[in-house]
Amino acid sequence: MKLVKMEKEVVLQRIKKLSSNHLTLLEPCPGIPEKDMVLLPLDNYREAMDLTLYLLKTCIMALQGDYVADFVVGEPEFNIGEILKLVTNLMPYEEMEFLDQVSDLMKELDKN
Repeated sequence: MKLVKMEKEVVLQRIKKLSSNHLTLLEPCPGIPEKDMVLLPLDNYREAMDLTLYLLKTCIMALQGDYVADFVVGEPEFNIGEILKLVTNLMPYEEMEFLDQVSDLMKELDKN
């Protein structure tokens, strides 16, 4: 009985270590304990502004349907490409790897 409890403690420690290495998409939101924030690797405020503009321009193009490039919105291929890059950065690859490893650990526990 004691061995099983010890094995569970070891597994829990392994899960804690994995979570610190792989749960990287979200960070606790300062001042709002029940909320998390999405972290995006950005070079500067300008890049953040550009991404926001690409989102807005893509929405404008979607609403217009038969969009023709203009001064305000620019080229649709560029805007859509930047949005797809953003979405790719939001994919939780590290978190999925973590879940796979935790799942394997849980299977180990069930065997004992």
